[in-house]
Parts: sequence; structure tokens; C-alpha cells
Amino acid sequence: MLSTPQGLTKSQVNLLQVQHGFNELLVADKKTVFKLLFRILSEPTFALLLMAGTLYLVIGKIDDTLILFVFIFISVGITFFQERKSEKAIGALKALSSPRAIVVRDGITQRIASRDIVVGDILILEEGDRIPADALLLESHDLLVDESLLTGESEPVKMDEANHVHAGCMVVRGGSIAQVTAIGMQTELGKIGDSLKQIINVNSPLQDDIKILIKRFMIFGVALSIIVLIIYGLIHDNWLEGALTAISLTMALLPEEFTVILTVFMALGVWRISRQKVLTRYAPVIETLGSITALCVDKTGTLTLNTMSLEALATPEGILILHQKDSLINLAQRELLSYCILASAVKPFDPMEKAFHEKSYLVPEYQNLYGDYELVHEYGLSAELPAMTHLWRTQNSNECIVAIKGAPEVVLKRCNLTQTQKAVIERQIEDLASQGLRLLGIAKSQYIKHLSAWPDTLESFEFTWLGLVGLKDPIREEVPASIQKCHKAGIRVIMITGDHTITAQAIAKQAGIDSSKVLSGSDIDHLSDLELREVVKKISVYVRIKPTAKLRLVQALQANNEVVAMTGDGVNDAPALKAAHVGIAMGQRGTDVAREAASLVLLNDDFSSIVNTIQQGRQIYDNLHKAIIYVVAIHIPMAGAVFIPIIFGIPPILDPIHIVFLQMVIDPACAIVFEMEAPESNVMLKPPRSINQKLFSIKNISMALLQGAGLTFIVIGIYLTLLHMNYSHAVSTTLSFGCLVLGNISLIIVSRSKNDHIFKILQKTNPSQKWIIGIGIISFGFLVTIPFLRERFQFAEPSLEGALVIFASGFVGLVWYELVKLTYRRKWLG
Repeated sequence: MLSTPQGLTKSQVNLLQVQHGFNELLVADKKTVFKLLFRILSEPTFALLLMAGTLYLVIGKIDDTLILFVFIFISVGITFFQERKSEKAIGALKALSSPRAIVVRDGITQRIASRDIVVGDILILEEGDRIPADALLLESHDLLVDESLLTGESEPVKMDEANHVHAGCMVVRGGSIAQVTAIGMQTELGKIGDSLKQIINVNSPLQDDIKILIKRFMIFGVALSIIVLIIYGLIHDNWLEGALTAISLTMALLPEEFTVILTVFMALGVWRISRQKVLTRYAPVIETLGSITALCVDKTGTLTLNTMSLEALATPEGILILHQKDSLINLAQRELLSYCILASAVKPFDPMEKAFHEKSYLVPEYQNLYGDYELVHEYGLSAELPAMTHLWRTQNSNECIVAIKGAPEVVLKRCNLTQTQKAVIERQIEDLASQGLRLLGIAKSQYIKHLSAWPDTLESFEFTWLGLVGLKDPIREEVPASIQKCHKAGIRVIMITGDHTITAQAIAKQAGIDSSKVLSGSDIDHLSDLELREVVKKISVYVRIKPTAKLRLVQALQANNEVVAMTGDGVNDAPALKAAHVGIAMGQRGTDVAREAASLVLLNDDFSSIVNTIQQGRQIYDNLHKAIIYVVAIHIPMAGAVFIPIIFGIPPILDPIHIVFLQMVIDPACAIVFEMEAPESNVMLKPPRSINQKLFSIKNISMALLQGAGLTFIVIGIYLTLLHMNYSHAVSTTLSFGCLVLGNISLIIVSRSKNDHIFKILQKTNPSQKWIIGIGIISFGFLVTIPFLRERFQFAEPSLEGALVIFASGFVGLVWYELVKLTYRRKWLG
């Protein structure tokens, strides 16, 4: 019997990796530290700060210039830290996005990252795999390889033993065993300078919208600043001070934090989702997760554990439940099990085939009878024929034994049976399927090879029915609770399986999916697109589904305005995965074709990970809402503190030095505090968000405007009142700036939740909040107590009365924020 080579040992692999490195192509680092710094410094805000520093020098305020540049350095450092943290989060996931490979090492078949392959490794190539390295075929079974990446030829090439296959090419059909001959830059792919697949970062619609919004703010800010410059210059006859005021207003109006927010939220969102054992291949899919209304999942391995155990053998004479009577297996049942093993892989990787081999001890004669046979040809699974056929023969013989296993109805059609025999088998199918067992039909044949070529189809074989095998694949313990969670979130779960109707209904019932109505793949074939659109509104269990039917299901659901997530693992699942709003490929058993077509890769093939990812997506978008509202709200009093005093002909409250101080609190607050905020208690109790819903909705903007207007009224009111009461400009500026700082801090706290009041929010932990708020308060304390800083900021020495004014204003601001939020709470909950 054929035996797979033992492969390299662990020590040999380690030595080869030290000598030759990893199986990866060299890619230039496009995001160096210097390039990142240059990009940060080229942001409009930092350009404005540099202009302000230059003006301070011209005016002669050297100390102010130094302080400003120190703040610029700190602000750049904060932004740089946040972006590098985001880059590291993405970088940590790149290894997960690379193709995987099945290798034999120390005699054990295992799946590894393709970068860990070394020269001499034994590869097991299967349909749908992207070939990870150049290799020599030791064995080939009906192998077709798509070499278009290297040759440009679209037609797959048939490969036999002694042929070479190359990295980057795709196995379209069949399978093989190969030995690696070249890795990394030594492969044909490496020689022509191609690059490895990496996590793809593309701009999302949200990112594009924010870029447009920032441009509009910039245009508006510059126009208003020119007006302020003219007014200030004409009234005070001081054009340099007017220019500083104009720069201050532009800085106050420009919400450059939006860019920071999106960079951090998207990158760390990808990282957080990876902790749910889900790889995000396209960051923009995070926006779509909260809009999913229909979740279509494969049964095997997603709803179930994919840990198959052989439970039953059914020959025409009767059914044997193995765990009850393992030792009582008769001759017909031994033949059935033997041919089941013959129709499976010699070195099984699939859990189902492993289950057959695990029971081989029940047929000791299997090794004796077929020990000298070798696998000479294979007919693989296909959408048209869901069955596996193996041909075996001894050396120097033309006589072959043929073993087939597949869907019972498919195998039955190829056997010559009477109506009575078929009726018995159908009763057995119904009996076993009602127990939730997955069933396969097994048959045998003989073939004498006279020609050099093998038959193209199975029509040349006359099969004899041997019986049924029943496999048990237990449902995952957490699945019922996860499905219930989906239903509460307004997400309909649809189960798709290749199993028999009765088996599917039994599993669906255990999982909590409505199984009162079932639709089969053949039923779908007979429905028009319009009819299918109506049917999918009511049915949640689909059986005997082919990949082409999956695509039609996705399209029918989308035609009903559903936002569809679809799981898949095979080559033919790729069109459905690509068509779905969120394609989810199986990471453990999925092909590389499926992984590349999907936007998410489920690393543990666990349904609960999908549900947790949807919750994570909702949380990310929810927190993004909070951060955006906060940023818009806090920029209103900043702009008002510059512009409104000008109208009254008095100096503005804020200079560039004040604004850059505020931004050192605002930037980390919006990008760290809100990103780390725990999900709202009702995040999975709300219906899915409309996919067309805009982040900058009237509701969001109006709430931000009201909160910001309230703080503006408090800050400007205190400033004007104090000046009217003949307090010095320094005292008025100190207290109004203190009100703005405290108002900013209280706004951060209140904005952490759209539903909870302030006392409940304070009970929720957020690791970063105390640091951001503490640093903000302590820094302001330094500004008003250290003489050098106090002078630079034009502040006065603090008094007890002044502190009470600041705290009183903070309390009034807090009450105002809560009143605004209370007004909108019913809308949020809706």
C-alpha cells in the first residue's frame, strides 16, 4: 500500500531555517519611521503650528516660541506613538494572512504557515491550495494547476510525477505529494520580483467622507481666518497679532483628529477582531459588520465541532451502532468499512476520513488484503458529483479495485438495485439521519485497464452497493446561545449544508434555527430568481446545496435588501464569498482560494467567533460615533473662544500655544479613551444599522453642536463677565481657559456612553481615562502654578474664588451635557 514519506525532522527544519531563512519574498518597508514622521509633520495642523512659531519669533516672543515647539514635539510624539501602535497591530497579523501549507514532518501531517517551509519539506497539495514553494511532484492524482500567475496562460495544466510545480500557482483539481526544491527569493516567483499576499489596506467610504469633510472645514476655516485677520488688523493695527489670531482660529476649526481616530480605530479594530480568532483581510469590512441582517453559515465545522466519529454501519442486512457492539462486526460490515477506508486519503487530514482510519482496528484483514495495493488514480469531489473515487491495484497488474464514497443518493444512482432494495436503504437513511448523523454511501467496482489513459468519467464502472456509514459531529456547546444572541440583535441565521434533509433538521433544531421548512439545492435549481427571492424570506435551512446555489442565495437575499454574511471553504465557494457583503472563509479547513475571496478568515472555524466579531464591529462603530461627536463638540468652544471676542473688539481667549495644549488632551482622548471603551449593554439588542447610514447624520451633528454650544456659552460668558467686572485680561483668560479644560474633561466622561448617565459611566472601567484626565488636570495645574509657564500662557496666579468658578462652570457644563443626552436618549435607543 502507498505510504507517504516521513518528511523532515524538527531539528532538520530548524537547521535549514537558520541556513536559508524563511520562505518569504523581500518586500521593501514602505512605512519607515522617517516617512511616518514626514507624513505627520505635513498635516495642516502642524504646518499651522510652525507658522505660529515663526510669527512668535518675528514678534520677539522667543520664550513663547520655545514653549510652542516643545508642545509641537510632544504632540508629534503622541501622534507618532498612536500610529506606530496601529502599524504594529497590523504587522502582528501579517503572518496570519499568508497562505498555509500541509506538510509531513516526523511522519505527522500538519498545517503550517507557508513562511515556515524549508527545502526538502514534503508538501500535501489539495484542490484549492495556493502552492507555497517550488516543488518536485513525487506523486500526482488527477492534478490540474493554474499557472497563469507565472505564464499568463488561463488554461490549467495537467501535472504528473516528476513535473515541477511553482510557488504562487493554484491547484484547480486533484491532489499530489511534492518535495520542496526552492523557497522565497529562489523560487520562479521570487526571481520575477512578485510579492507575497499581505493584509490589504484600502480606504473605506468612511475614510473618504472624512477626508472630504476635513477639506471643507479647512476651506471654511481659512476663509473665516482671512476675515478675522482683516478685522483684527484694521481695528488694532497689528497685523502680526492678527495673523496669530487667524492661525488660532484655523487650528480651532480644523478637526484633524478625524484622521487620527480612523487610523487608530481601524488598525486596532483589526487587532481586536483577531483576538476573536478572526483575521480581517480588508479593514473597511469593519464598517459593514454592524449592518449584517442575514448570516449564512455552513453546518459542518462551524455550527458543529468538526470532530467526526464513526457511529454506524448500515449494510442491506441491518444497522450496527458501533459504540455499542464494536466487536460484533460481521463480514459484510467489515467489507463496507474496508472500502470506506480505500475511498479515503491514505494520510487523512480531513476529520471525516480520520474517523474512518481510527476504526481500522475493526478490520485487521484490511492491511492483509490490500497491503500490496497502491493508489493509481483518483476522481475527486466536484459540484456535479459529490463523491470520491479511488482506484487501487497491485504492481504489474491491470486489474483495479474501485472504491467510491459520497452522498447516498449519488452513489445509489450508480448501483443496480431493485425497488425493494432501494426502499430498505431509504428507510435506513431516514432512521440514521433522524439521529443527526452525517451519512455517506459506499460502493465497490472492478476495472481492467487496457489503455494508457484512465476513463474521463465514472460511466465505465459498474458499482455494487455495500452500505451506509453514519458519522457523528456534535454541535458546539456555545452555538445555541450564540444563535439566540443573533436573533435578539435582529440577525437571521441561515444554515447551509450538504447533508440529508432529516440530518439538517435535527442539527438545526438543536442549534435553535427554524427548521420547519427546508429547501434543497435541486429545488433551488427549479426556481426563478423572482420565486427564490420570495422563498428565502421564509426558509432558514438549505440542504444538498451546491456552490452555485450559494451564489444564488446570496443574490436573492441581497435583492431583498438584506446585508449578507456568508461562510465558505471550497474553491467553488469563492463567487458567493466575493458577492456577499461580508465573506467569511474557514481558516482551518478552507482553501486558499476561499481565503483570498473573503474579507474575513475564521481562524478557528467557530460560529461563536463570528457572532463575537459582529459584536466587536458594532462596538467599534459605536465608539467611533462617540469619538466623532466629542471632536465636533469640543472644537465649537475652541473656535468660539477665538472668534467671538473678536466680534466684541477684545483679544481672543486662545492663542496657538493654548490650542496646542488642548490638542494634547483631545488627540489621545478621542483616539484612545473611546477606542478602549467597553460595549454598551444594548449593543446586541439593537437592530442592525442601515448600511447607508452616514456617520455624520443630522442626529449626531446636532447633538455635538448643542453640547459644544453649551460649553461655548459658559466659557465666553465667564470671559466677558469677568472683563466687564474689570478683572484683568490675565485673570479672565485663566478662568475661562480653566473652564474650557474642565469642560473638555467632563465632555470626555459624558461622551463615553450614549445611554448611561454620569454616575453609571463612572462605575465602568476604562484603563486609559484616568491617565488622560489626570495628565490634563496636572498639566493645567503646572501652567497656572509655575511662574515661567504662567507668564508664557498669559495666566494669572490662581485664587480660591477662581478655582470655585472653574469647578462651578464644570458642574454646569456636566448638567448641560446630560440634559442634551437625555433629550436624544430615546433616539439612540431606537
